[in-house]
Amino acid sequence: MNDVASVLEQVRVFLVQHAPNALPTGAWSVALVCLVSGIALSVLGAKFARIGLTSGFVLVGGLLGASFADGLGFSRLVCAPIGSLLFGVIGFQTFRLWVGLASAAVLSGIVLSTFGYRNVTPHVSEFRRTSPWVIPDSSPQSPTSAAAEYVIPTRDQQAAYVEFSPGQWASDFWAFVSERDASTARNGKALAALTALGGLCLGLIAVRIALVLATSLIGTCLVTTGVATLLTHSVPESYQAFDNNPTLVGVGIGAFLVTSLVLQTMLMRKPAVTVKVANGSAKA
Repeated sequence: MNDVASVLEQVRVFLVQHAPNALPTGAWSVALVCLVSGIALSVLGAKFARIGLTSGFVLVGGLLGASFADGLGFSRLVCAPIGSLLFGVIGFQTFRLWVGLASAAVLSGIVLSTFGYRNVTPHVSEFRRTSPWVIPDSSPQSPTSAAAEYVIPTRDQQAAYVEFSPGQWASDFWAFVSERDASTARNGKALAALTALGGLCLGLIAVRIALVLATSLIGTCLVTTGVATLLTHSVPESYQAFDNNPTLVGVGIGAFLVTSLVLQTMLMRKPAVTVKVANGSAKA
């Protein structure tokens, strides 16, 4: 669990450092945004996905149209609506493609997370012991050559540590894992390619099923993140209790995911069509 927590902390720091200035990065704000958006996505995500995607394209088209008008000296009142219309049509007609891409990302994330937990995460502890400021203790008093002592880093080393980004940490860690176990890198790339193509095919062929699965999984992840953040900063004792009982946490997350899948499947079900016949009516 400590290795997983270390990786998640690196991810959290990376997101906070690279978030746009307009977005809130406080723990409470981020937790509430994740919780509300996760619940909405878990219940109504699949049903309103096409409307939301088209609206997003319309907004982007309007902004690009206005920028185009400012750059070439045309009227915003003409270019912005045209841009919104054209991009709205593109978003609406390419909806199936975007569902496929989303399915590919979600499926790859699930498979690679499982693969990483089993094959990559165990290397975190060893990687952390390779700090450049830990040197072997070779003094005569040392009972074993495996003992180590910490040295005070120089000013340049301290500056490099402060500016050490999570992206650089991930790059160095992946290089470390690849050096220790070349098969892990090869198998990880193969799984990523296979699951991405499989998810893309699923989204293109079975749009409704892919939408329900993708929005339910993403919504569940957001709700879990929001609840965990709120517990960490409001009731640390309860968070520690849940951390000590991973089975209970898994059951709760699984129950929420199943509930989301059932609700969205019911909402996405096609309504019965009534066909009138000579002697009455029948449902088709």
